[in-house]
Amino acid sequence: MSDDPVYESDPLAAPDDEFEPGEPAHLVPGNRGRMLDPRRTPIVVTRLLPDVAMFELEVAAFEDAGARWEIEVERVGNFQFEPGQARADAAVVSTLDEAARRFDRHTHISCREEDRATTLARIDAERRRARTFLPGGRDPFDALEAYMAELGLAAMEEAFAERSVSNAASGELVKGHAIVLAQLGLCPYDGKIQRDPDLFAGDRSEERRSQHIVARLAFVRELFALEGVEHVTLYRGLATDAPLQLPRLRSFVSATFDRHVAEAHFAGGATTVAAALYRQSVPVDRLFMTYRETRAMNQQFRESEAVLIGDPNSPLF
Repeated sequence: MSDDPVYESDPLAAPDDEFEPGEPAHLVPGNRGRMLDPRRTPIVVTRLLPDVAMFELEVAAFEDAGARWEIEVERVGNFQFEPGQARADAAVVSTLDEAARRFDRHTHISCREEDRATTLARIDAERRRARTFLPGGRDPFDALEAYMAELGLAAMEEAFAERSVSNAASGELVKGHAIVLAQLGLCPYDGKIQRDPDLFAGDRSEERRSQHIVARLAFVRELFALEGVEHVTLYRGLATDAPLQLPRLRSFVSATFDRHVAEAHFAGGATTVAAALYRQSVPVDRLFMTYRETRAMNQQFRESEAVLIGDPNSPLF
């Protein structure tokens, strides 16, 4: 095992008392701040999206430098900002607060067993097509890309993979898939209501998302079946600046095949109050995306990552 750090960091990062806690008034394009993650990742506000109560930021350091993320206004408290910068006027703050109240609501979509049975039959049927892309010396990256291109899903696959690797909570691309997961009977949806009126428009319709989910599950299952693998051992590391709480149900769950990566999350930072390190044997049927076939998971991050379909009955994750 390598002793090299898993993630970049700044050992000279300024202490928290040199920053102001984030609030909507800080959301002025050009203002600089940082996330309240263990390494205090620097960010710059780039624009406001008041109609959907979101703001866009640019990551200013580390592996994701240059990435643009869309974040809900009500999550501004997860950031801190350099003092003495411009502040939004009262009218802008009022507009953001009102929009945030309108969208900061949760909803629940249950699963139906008959939908699940239909989806599992679709996946089994699709595995026959996925199988034809895997033999012949083609590596899994090329095989998946050719398979998705054949289905007309290349653009969706690229967008979903990029978003999952960088920040699955940015915008609503992943949320759209999570809602469709519930419709397919695979995992209940328990999250915030839809904000983007175009979430299911055009090539990102519910039907196209459904096709992508079925195709991805079929491909990954076939990939591991060719190796005779039915279960994999995965790890998750968590660290928090507050007491640990029972994890809420998530439609997609990130884990890693590499304990060293999970331990890097478990290590936390100077303000960590509690942490946990989990290991679990997971059936391959829960794997939606892994570093084995996903090229985007082997670029700026090398986390040996797996994205799982959520399971309300799973003991750990």
